Amino acid sequence: KHYHPLHAERRANFLKKRPSVISKLEDPELFEVVSEKLALNWSPEQISGYLWKQAGKHQISHQTIYKYLWSLDRNHPIRKAMRRSGRRNRKQKPGFIRKQAADRVSIHDRPKVASNRKRVGDWELDLVVCKKSTGYLVTAVDRKTGYTLVGRCQKKSSRLVMDTIRSMFKKVPKKYIKTMTFDNGTEFFYHPLLSTWFKVKVFFADPYCSGQRGTNENTNGLLRQYFPKGVDYGSISWQQVRKAAMLLNLRPRKRHGY
Repeated sequence: KHYHPLHAERRANFLKKRPSVISKLEDPELFEVVSEKLALNWSPEQISGYLWKQAGKHQISHQTIYKYLWSLDRNHPIRKAMRRSGRRNRKQKPGFIRKQAADRVSIHDRPKVASNRKRVGDWELDLVVCKKSTGYLVTAVDRKTGYTLVGRCQKKSSRLVMDTIRSMFKKVPKKYIKTMTFDNGTEFFYHPLLSTWFKVKVFFADPYCSGQRGTNENTNGLLRQYFPKGVDYGSISWQQVRKAAMLLNLRPRKRHGY
């Protein structure tokens, strides 16, 4: 690989601060690969797994990469892009009752093959809201493969959200659209349209049980690396949305052995 002065300076500064991991990161090529993947928002586990698969042996642990991350200034772009380890869920006021969609089928009635990730075509979907509420992102994640679709809509109306989902899935073969699972937001009230368009079975998670759609919730967290809270989703271009989805789908996945 060609010598890059910026990478060389960054590596030298890091090794000066953290001599305990010199033995692992003194290889310039390894350091450059780690830096490049961190810049693409890959997690330390993904980088370590990717390098192991490429080399056929363990090259660097994710713990060592974390040490590098914590050695950076807290305002460093890569450090700031790190995902928080948890998020606070808003508690509803006592007595609050959320409206539920008509013809709602519980997630507990979803086929076991879908719940066990045994086939392609079982999707989890959600609406990602920005702080300014001037635009919305719709996410859809296949439970088995992790493949992600991202759409954009200007309003939270159920009909517009359904039209956005229809557009997102227009190039997906019907045989790979078997079930869809949603939360209980009012934006999904027109879900019978999806059954008409795709002949798909639709299910709903229990109220306030986001963990039942953990695949989608995790993906939404990854998506916020590209569109952090505070970003006006109404100003995001289709090109930006497509690029974010592409980068998400290019990441190595632990479930597939990286």
